[in-house]
Amino acid sequence: MLGAWLAGGQPRAAAGQAAPSDSLARRRAVAPDSAQARLLLRDAAALLAPAPVQARQLAEQAVRAARTSRQPAHEQAAHLLLGRLANGQGDFAAAARHLVLALQMATQRHDTLGQGIAYLNLSNTNKRLKQLPKALADARRAQALLAPLARAGNAKAATAYVKALSNSGTVQMEMQHYGPARTDLLASLRQSRALGDSAAASLALYNLGAVALTTKQGADAYRYYRQTLALDQASGNPQAQGESWLNLGDALALLHRPAEAEAAYRRALPLAREAGALPLVRVAYNGFATLYEETGRPALALAWQKRFIALNDSLYEQSRADQAAELQTKYETEEQAARNRLQAAQLRTQQQIIRRRNVQLGAGLAIAALLAGLAYLLLNRHRLRREVEFAQERQQLAQLRAQAVLEAEETERRRIGADLHDGVGQLLTAAKLNLHALGDELGVPTAGQQALLQNALDVVDESFREVRSISHNLIPNALIKRGLALAVRDFLDKIPAVGRVKINLEVVGIDQGERLLPATENVLFRVIQELIQNILKHAHATEVTLQLIRHATELTVLVEDNGVGFDPAALGEEAGIGLKNIGSRMAYLGGWAEFDSAPGRGTTVTLEVPLAAAG
Repeated sequence: MLGAWLAGGQPRAAAGQAAPSDSLARRRAVAPDSAQARLLLRDAAALLAPAPVQARQLAEQAVRAARTSRQPAHEQAAHLLLGRLANGQGDFAAAARHLVLALQMATQRHDTLGQGIAYLNLSNTNKRLKQLPKALADARRAQALLAPLARAGNAKAATAYVKALSNSGTVQMEMQHYGPARTDLLASLRQSRALGDSAAASLALYNLGAVALTTKQGADAYRYYRQTLALDQASGNPQAQGESWLNLGDALALLHRPAEAEAAYRRALPLAREAGALPLVRVAYNGFATLYEETGRPALALAWQKRFIALNDSLYEQSRADQAAELQTKYETEEQAARNRLQAAQLRTQQQIIRRRNVQLGAGLAIAALLAGLAYLLLNRHRLRREVEFAQERQQLAQLRAQAVLEAEETERRRIGADLHDGVGQLLTAAKLNLHALGDELGVPTAGQQALLQNALDVVDESFREVRSISHNLIPNALIKRGLALAVRDFLDKIPAVGRVKINLEVVGIDQGERLLPATENVLFRVIQELIQNILKHAHATEVTLQLIRHATELTVLVEDNGVGFDPAALGEEAGIGLKNIGSRMAYLGGWAEFDSAPGRGTTVTLEVPLAAAG
């Protein structure tokens, strides 16, 4: 599951940083010895993400400069930075060596904050080495050192304390100690919210969701991932939104809500593709395959499984190629550094010439890398454009099929309504006239016979009214002439006051008579009709609230009752078809439907349609 992958502490989004400019290197060249370590540390920190090899070289120079100038604080910071770099490059033995040195220096200097941060990074190292008890012990030591400083108002300590709580939570997840893990992650969430750190809060919510999914607590997982989705949508990060929708799909599948799980996966897939996050696309393919297999649709499951396998193989090959390139780059870098040191020792008189050659070599490599990168981007862009075009064609075909079905259904409704009104209605009128004429011609000698004739006339009148009502429901004139809001109000006004059901209609943001696209009005009106009639037949409700709300980008319909409710997962095949039909109609409009109900607490149905489809 995606939530479990995130629980390992992987970052949800990486932000690039610019490398230090040549002016910073020139400033180091003219700076006094006392400032060398500080400037080297600053440049190394700036290169931490974009150029880790160069950052390591600068940090090693910072160690030597700090030792020469007897600046233990800078030497401690340099070892800490080297430990972080080694962690990121997978060299955990080097990471532990540098972090232990940083810890020893912080202890000698009575630097409580430095000790706490060193223990925090040692916890990361031991977690990556799968030495989970040691990782947990280091995280607890970090928390004990950082908590008093955080309470005293030290912002850096408060941020590190949140990370230490997150570390202990994820370590205990891997140890399958889910209760303590949840406790630490909840504490991390509270602290990050108090600091206003939305990124840390989002990570804590993701890990809490992962705990809930692993322990089969579907409702808790759904609640946590709804919160992460809100944070991701506020940040505008498509990859993070895709991760949230995938996790929501897993939670809904666990709750046995397959239609909503499928809709969540379909929300996630274009976002993952938009972000270029192929591992997320792979997770989405696997989610579809698993969902369709569990819901008894083997053909669809097989199709999605094939996509998953193909993409998984592609990513595996790409990973192997990247690893080979990384090893080659590391080898070339180390070989070049050794050659440079040898040349510097043997050919000091030619130092300037060697420097020029190195600059030219670097420029050539950069140009070659740039050309290779451009070629890759062009090829990848062409492939993605083809995939998008194929996806758009499939979507258009699906929409055309749905449109044809709905138009045919509406045409048939109109034909049947017209036939009832013009055919059956006229026959009933003729029957009534013939009964009147028969009564006048034969006469009615007795009161009993007169009552029988009147009963026959009353039955004909009632039949005519019923045919007229059915005809009007099939062809709602109010919808054709006055729009959705007024047509819904007219439909509700015609419902007989049976059983004392109170129906409240609220219309927000839609002017009287305002029109939407005809297809949108027809679909929404039919869905509202079906929902209201289901409530009247089955819900035993005393009050119903119907809201039509127009937002800036979407139209929302909310239908809520206080009836007996139902369990959507326990519905029979026939009842489930009705809910699926409503969902498919909303999907045709580019929207979605959500059913929230449980026995004894009523039902809430939410329909959402984007305004691009609404008109």
